[in-house]
Amino acid sequence: MTLTGAISGRQREIVLRVASAVALAALALGAAILSPWSFLALVMVGAGLVAWEWGRLTRGNGFDRTALLATATVAALAICVAFGRPAYGFFVLAAAAATIWLVGQNVPSRTWAIAGLAYTALPVAALVWLRSDQALGAVAVVYLFAVAWTADTASYAAGHLLDGPKLAPRISPQKTWSGFLAGALLPSLVGVAFATYLKSSSAPRLALVSVGLAVACQLGDLLESWVKRRFGAKDTSQLIPGHGGVLDRVDGLLLAAVLAGLIALRDPAAPARSLLIW
Repeated sequence: MTLTGAISGRQREIVLRVASAVALAALALGAAILSPWSFLALVMVGAGLVAWEWGRLTRGNGFDRTALLATATVAALAICVAFGRPAYGFFVLAAAAATIWLVGQNVPSRTWAIAGLAYTALPVAALVWLRSDQALGAVAVVYLFAVAWTADTASYAAGHLLDGPKLAPRISPQKTWSGFLAGALLPSLVGVAFATYLKSSSAPRLALVSVGLAVACQLGDLLESWVKRRFGAKDTSQLIPGHGGVLDRVDGLLLAAVLAGLIALRDPAAPARSLLIW
């Protein structure tokens, strides 16, 4: 391949990656802003795709009965949370985990299947719960998206432009300390922007919350990289042009959503307010 051809191919890859990211962002923001029910539908579809990719990655057989059970379980949990009955949803989750353990072929297979169930279910419950807040639900979800996307973009850009020492070469050879620090610190600006918009929140405090969520994003990215390396995979699928799989795109968001849900426990009656107002 000539140098010109290589550059042209790289440019096409960048254009494809950006186009996919913009389309996904528009879909996610539109569903989150439109209503809790459109967001619930989006999350349920996304959870089904993640369950399929997890099965493809860890079991090598994609949408099998375990993935089907996981999808149905996460959907039931999401619906229960949306209707204000989370206890029922977590009962279904516990029953599904017990079923997977009882019918699984061996201990490693059972363990990875249950880990995948939790990996999908807990972020879904947190996201749906945050969006269910009538006053600030949409703002909280958009804020969380903004932190995750800023962390991902800043980490990618700084890692490629600045390079430097590797963060965890055995897990993800491309990740650098410069990328990690940029991805952790720049989302503080998102906190400042949202605090300014809300007017009733402390900008320094929400900036610190944003840094905490951004660190969770970075750790979530590393966690997924470790699982992929454990199973010898580069991507979880090829569903998203230029990005790989759905899980490759939302790995950081999943762990950040769990942390956001834990922060929102400050006031369970108003989860979005608990996350945003300091």
